[in-house]
Amino acid sequence: MKVYLFITCLSDAIYPKVGEAMARLLARYGVELEFPKVQTCCGQPSYNSGYWDET
Repeated sequence: MKVYLFITCLSDAIYPKVGEAMARLLARYGVELEFPKVQTCCGQPSYNSGYWDET
């Protein structure tokens, strides 16, 4: 089985170990992970922090 893994920038910044654990667990069960290299931050964290122009 092949799945695309979408890790949000917020998860990556605050709880990176959760994404790492999820990838290890899926790999243990033979799931092939694809992580899109074009995946980027949507800007929501900075926008919600008041950096509207920068976002």
